[in-house]
Parts: sequence; C-alpha cells; structure tokens
Amino acid sequence: MFESADPKQPFYVANQIAVSEENIKVLTTLFEPLVGIQGVGLYITLTNEFDEVPFAKDYKTLYQLQDQTNLKLEDLFSTLHHLEATGLVKTFLGSNPVLGEVLIFEVEKVPSAGEFFHTFLLSSLLLERVGNVAFNRLVKKFTPRTFVGLKDAKEVTSGFFDVFHLSAESAIDAPVEVKEAAGEVPKDNKSKIKLGNETVKIDWNFLVDLFASYHIDKGEVLKHQVEIKQIIDFYHLTEQEFVDTALITMSAGSEKLNMYAIQNAVNENFGLNRNKKMVKKQLQQVPKDANRTIKKLSQSDADLLKAVDSKVPTDYLYELKEKKGGYVTANEKKVIFRLQDQMGLTPPLINMIVYACFEYDTVLTANLADRIANDWLQQGITTPAEAIAYLKERKNTRKRQYYRAPKKTVRKTTDWSKYEKQNQTKRKTMSTEERNRIFREFGKNE
Repeated sequence: MFESADPKQPFYVANQIAVSEENIKVLTTLFEPLVGIQGVGLYITLTNEFDEVPFAKDYKTLYQLQDQTNLKLEDLFSTLHHLEATGLVKTFLGSNPVLGEVLIFEVEKVPSAGEFFHTFLLSSLLLERVGNVAFNRLVKKFTPRTFVGLKDAKEVTSGFFDVFHLSAESAIDAPVEVKEAAGEVPKDNKSKIKLGNETVKIDWNFLVDLFASYHIDKGEVLKHQVEIKQIIDFYHLTEQEFVDTALITMSAGSEKLNMYAIQNAVNENFGLNRNKKMVKKQLQQVPKDANRTIKKLSQSDADLLKAVDSKVPTDYLYELKEKKGGYVTANEKKVIFRLQDQMGLTPPLINMIVYACFEYDTVLTANLADRIANDWLQQGITTPAEAIAYLKERKNTRKRQYYRAPKKTVRKTTDWSKYEKQNQTKRKTMSTEERNRIFREFGKNE
C-alpha cells in the first residue's frame, strides 16, 4: 500500500486495456458496490492513459489525475486502494533519471461475471454490501439463458468444409507462415472458436502418424480426408478408434484405404459396448409380465427347455439343422457369434432365438434373429421358459384370429309365403288399393 501527499508525484500507466460493453456491465453492476462509482471512473480513466514510449514530458502528475476524477488526493488514493484490493489495478514504485520516484499503474482486465462469482472473497463481499435480494437478482442477471425450443431443434449449421475449399496439405499441416503468426499473437485460452457444425476436432498429424506405423502413406490419408472426416464426425470416433477399425478391413501387405469397407466396418462395430450394456441391463430387469409362465408343461416343452439350457449355441444349431435336413452355413454361425459376443445375450436365450427362427424360415438370418431378440427384450422376456410361453401365446392368438367365423349378414327380403296365404284367403276380395300397398312394401324391403 502506498500513499503520497505530493500532488506533483509523476505517474504512468504501463499497459493498454480495451474495455468492452460486457466489461462495463460487470464493472457497474458487480464491482461498483465494492469500489464505488469513483472507483469505476478512476479505472476507466487509467485505461485511457497509456502511452507506448513515454518521455519525461509525457508523464502526468497526480494533480492532473485529481482534476480528471474530481477527487481529493486522499480520496484518490483511497479509491485506488479499493481498485487494488479487488484485483483491477496493480501499483508499482519506479524511478526515472529525470523525474525521480514515479508511480506506475498496471491496469488488469475486467474479469467475467463467472470469474467474479467464483472468487468467493469478492462474491461474499458483494453479498454483504447489497443484501440477499439484490445479490440473487444479480446472479440471475448473469446466468446464461437459452431458448427452450433449442433443446429439441435439429442443427443444420454449415461446416467449414461445406462452404470453403482448402487444400488437404494446408488442412492437415498448416503453412509455416500460419504457425509463425500463431506464435506471435498471444492466445486467449478462455475463448475458443467453433467453426460451423464441427463437433469433432481431428488431429490430422496424429492420424497420419498412426497410419504411418502400419505403412500407410500420408498421401493415401490426404486423398480420403473428406470421407475420413465424415465418418469420424458422424460416429464421434477418436483417431485411434478410426485407425483400429480401418485395420480390420486391410489385408496383409495392403497400403491402400478401402473407404467402403471401412464405412461398413465402422457401421457394424459402432456402439457395440453400448449395445452390450443395454442388453445386460434389460436381462437384469424384472419381466413386464411377471405371471408369464408355461401353464401346462408338455413333454415336448420340457425336452425343449432341457436342450436349450444344456447345449452350446453352435451345437444346438447343428442339431436342429440335422433334424430339419440341409447344412449349417457360415453366415448362420456368424449370427450366433454376433448375438453372443457382440450383443451379450445368454446361450439359452440364443438357442431359443435359433429355435424360433427355424419356426419361420429354413435358415437362420441376422434380420429375423434381430427382430425376434428385440421383440423379446422389449416384452421383458429373458429366459427360455418365458420365451416358450410367449411363443405359445402368440400361436394361440393367431389360431383364434384365423378360425374366427365371419359374422353373417342376413338380408331382409319379402316373405312371399305370407302373401301367398293372404292371397288364398283374400284373393276374391283384395282391392286395387291392397295390391298397390303390397308392391310398395316389396319395393321398400328390397
């Protein structure tokens, strides 16, 4: 802490600070209750006093600063101390060959509202100064608010490469001039530019290095840059995950990237761990229909339960095929492997899925197996016994729908026997009017 009683004391502001509209908002609403309106005025004054190369004649005195702020020297230092204590100004005591002792002020940048409220000493002091009601109002004022409808809206922002064309070399490895410029201009770590809808930032140098270790040339990566970026962006992959998946599609000695095969491999393997977790969670849940059991266990049901519970899925597949005739295909074995290894289904449940598939088709297909597995899991079916009961239930429902007798519709017609009897008894006495009435009624009935 420093004070001077000499109004002729020279001073100098050592740096330049730009004050934005947001800075003014923070100064006048959060700092002003702490440093006073004089403190805000003194801070703004100091930001305008920077001179890049000062000479002796360029140094101002405290008297001039008093004149600008309309403060007594004692009040000037009191206000300055408030700015120092709240982190807005730093004061140094230097010397000049001509002027002697000189005050040097370094003006600090106005912090953001978030930084202010996370500095508990400042935030606590503000609470004491303004009270709970005003403090809560200030908190709400600086709390970011977004439009509610944005949550469910679909982003259609254009990406950088959707609009601009940049050579692959420059996109992956920036030119020397660009790197030099980045080294000279200081970076503000508190802010970050997001280009268009770029959700995933790709480290192309790292990606190139990863492929290089498998003898994939940099030019090959550059050639497929757009496709690689699209796949990584869509599936939110890391560089390592993309390379690992790409290697699955490559044969020994190959130095080319087959983007079609990579796309298929990524699509096949994307989200496997997530699917496994989902299936595991569903298998642990209580069934939706806790009362679903086999009401009357037949001998065939008992044999089926015993078979699916005791056999390995591949063995059970061969056994069913042997009974039905035909042979087991490679794709059928892949279906079983996928259900167990990639989806995490239990062997007994897989056996029941295989059994159900052969009830509908002569071969085991991935599409049919997936439809049945999804249906059962959504119905809360996690055991072979529940699956058998569900299959019986559905079979009985289909039978009832198939054998339901159609509703008969009886068309109302004229009962000519009645008219015949009436004619026999009243033929001789029937008048013209009666005959006309009979024919009118006939027309109505039709």
